[in-house]
Amino acid sequence: MNIASKYSILAAGVLLALTSCDENDWNDKLDGFEVPPAYSKTETVLYTLTTADYKTIATSSANKEIAEKKGEAAVAALAAVESNCAFASEEDARAYIPALLANTSFPYFALNNGSSVKVTYNLATNQPEEVLAINKAGNVLTYRLKEADYQTAWGSDEDFIQAFAPMTPADANLPAILKAALPDAVAGNYAVVTYNEASVNPVFGNIGGGDTPSDEPADGIYLDATFGDDQGDFTIENTLMPSPLTAIWTHDAYGYMKATGYHSADKLNLDTESWLISPEIQLGASTNAILTFDQVWNFFSSLEVAASEATVNIREVGGQWVNLTVPTVPEAFGWKPWVSSGDISLAAYNGKKVQIGFCYKSTAAKAGTWELKNVRVAVGPKEEAARSRAAASPVASEQLNGFYYFDGTDWTQPAGTVILQSADYEAMGSSYGNLSNNQPAELLPIFMAQKFPYAADKDARIVVYKFYANSATNYHASQLIKTDGEWTMNTGATTDQFTRTDNVWKYNPSVIINLPYSRNTEPSYSYYMECLNWVWENVTLKLYPDSKPADGTKPGPAFIDYRGNAEFYSGASAFYGNVDIRAVTAKNNAPEGYTGYDGLSDEEITLLIKKRFCTETLPYALRTLNSDAKPNPEMEVTYTVNFTAYSESANEESVVYVVSGPGEFTYKSSTWVEKGEDADWK
Repeated sequence: MNIASKYSILAAGVLLALTSCDENDWNDKLDGFEVPPAYSKTETVLYTLTTADYKTIATSSANKEIAEKKGEAAVAALAAVESNCAFASEEDARAYIPALLANTSFPYFALNNGSSVKVTYNLATNQPEEVLAINKAGNVLTYRLKEADYQTAWGSDEDFIQAFAPMTPADANLPAILKAALPDAVAGNYAVVTYNEASVNPVFGNIGGGDTPSDEPADGIYLDATFGDDQGDFTIENTLMPSPLTAIWTHDAYGYMKATGYHSADKLNLDTESWLISPEIQLGASTNAILTFDQVWNFFSSLEVAASEATVNIREVGGQWVNLTVPTVPEAFGWKPWVSSGDISLAAYNGKKVQIGFCYKSTAAKAGTWELKNVRVAVGPKEEAARSRAAASPVASEQLNGFYYFDGTDWTQPAGTVILQSADYEAMGSSYGNLSNNQPAELLPIFMAQKFPYAADKDARIVVYKFYANSATNYHASQLIKTDGEWTMNTGATTDQFTRTDNVWKYNPSVIINLPYSRNTEPSYSYYMECLNWVWENVTLKLYPDSKPADGTKPGPAFIDYRGNAEFYSGASAFYGNVDIRAVTAKNNAPEGYTGYDGLSDEEITLLIKKRFCTETLPYALRTLNSDAKPNPEMEVTYTVNFTAYSESANEESVVYVVSGPGEFTYKSSTWVEKGEDADWK
C-alpha cells in the first residue's frame, strides 16, 4: 500500500495545520529553518513536438549543414522528417532538435543556462515495419477505377454498371484490375484503389429498341456547350462562397469555364463549393447517351484531391446527384494539354429527364483551379445490343477506398489493416476529407472503438488515412493497440533531454534535480514523501506490523512523524523540505525498544542516516518519480540531486546516481563523505 495515498487528506491540509501548530512543533531544535537558501533559477520542462516543429527542424539551415556533411542519405533523411513527422533514428533526433530549441519562436527559447527540456518526439524505428513502409514517400500508389475496369469485372461492355455489386464483388476483382492497371509496381508497394459499390444487384434487360427512335434529336446531339463565348444555358449554384469571393465559376475570355476558391488579391485559399449545372435534358428511351468534355487541373494539392474536388455528376430532374466515373482524367497539373474525359455512358438514364452538374470544391488549406470546355451529350452507338441492353433502372452506389499490398506477383489485402472511408472523415467532422495536426491521435481511437467494439486487449490494427501536413495531403498509417479496454495510438514516441549550457542547447541525458529548502514545496514535497513511503513499507510495517498511518495526533507510528509528512529513519521531511541528519533527532524519535543505534556514536548514527538516505529512500523516490530514465551505451547517464541537509545548520548537499537500467539508479557519490569513505554504500 502506498502511504502517500493514505496521507492525501493530511497533505492537502498542511497549510491549515500551520495555523494551529508552531512551525517547529515536531522538533523545537531546528534552528535556521526560517530562511531557506535560494537555488539558481533553472527549470526542467516537458515538451512534445508538433507538426510545425518537424517542419522547422527539417528546414533549418543549421540542420541542413549538419546533414550535408554526412552525405546524401542524411540530407534525404532530414527532409523526410517534415513529411513523416518522425526521425529515422535517435542519433538524428539528438543532432537536429537543438536547432528548434534555439529558434526564437520556440516557446521556451529564453530558459536560463542549466535548464533542461525533455522533448517527446516520434521515432520511426519504434513503429511496425508495415507502418514504416506505408509512410515511406512514394510507396503508396493510387488508382481510381475506369469504365473499362467495370466492364472487365462484369465480363461485358453491355450488361454492366460502373460499380461492383453482390454478384460481382470488389474483393474478387480488384487484385486482377490493379495488376493490369499498375504494371510498374514493385514488391513492397501499397495501393489505395477508389471504386464504386452497390448494395443490390442490377437488373439487365431490353428497355428499348427500334431502328430509328423518334425521341432522339435529328443530329444526335442533346447538349453541345463549348463555352467559347459564354456559359450558355448553364447555371451556377454557389453552395458555399465565403467573403471576399464574389464568384467561383466564371467564364474566361479565352473560351472556357473556370472555377477556383483562391482569392488572388488577398492571397487566400477558401472553403468553397460551387456547381455549374446544365439545362434539363430529355434523353430518348433507347438512346444510350454519351457525355464527353475537356478539362485541365492546376494548383490542387494532389491529383487524387483534384479527382475528389472536381467531380462530374448527374441527376434526374428533382432528384439527388449521383457521381459519374470519368474514364480519363489529367495525369499532371498545368494549363495544357486539354484532356478529354472519354465516353461516359448515361445509358442507365435512358428515357429520363436529367441534368449534368460539375461540382467544384476547395479548402482553406489549398484551392485548385478547374477549367472546362466542350461539354457534349450525344446519342451513343446505334448497334442493337448497345442500344437495348442496360440496367433496367439506375442502381445507387457508394464510393469506397480499398487498400492493397503487392508482393511482387499478386495484389492482396494486408491483414490487420483498415482504411478510412469518406463517411468516416465526415463522421469525424472533417470537411476536407483528411486528418491533420493531432487529429489522428484524438479521433482514431474513437473510430476503432466504434468499428471494433469487441476487440480483445492487445489487439493491434494499422489504420490508413489521408493526412494533411506542410501544405500537402498524403496517405499515412498509424498503429493502434487496445490496452486495458482503450484504443491508443502507437506514435513511436520517445523522450530525450536537452540542456542549455553556455547558451547552447545540447543533448544531455543526465539530469539535475533541485529540491528547494522550503515548506511543502514541489518537487521537494513529492520526493521526500516517496522517501517516507519507502520507510513505511520497508521498515515500519516490517518491524512493527501493527502500525497504523499517522492521524495527526502524537505520537506517530514507528519512524513516521505524527503529521505523516516526515520520517526519522533517513531524515526526509516533506514538511520542511530538508533532510535532518542529527543523531539526537534520530534517537529521540526512534520507537521504544529499537536497538538499531545501540553502541553507535553520534557521528556513526549521522553517517548511518546519510547512508540510508543515499542508498535506500532516495533511490526509491527516483525510481518512482523518474521511471522513464534509461541508460545510454555511449555515455554515463547520471541523476544529480541537490538538497538541504540540517545538522547544526542548514547545508547544501548533492548526491549523484548512475542510471544503471531502465528506471534503475545506482549510488555513485555525494558531498557528504570524503572520497572512499562511502565505498560500502555501492
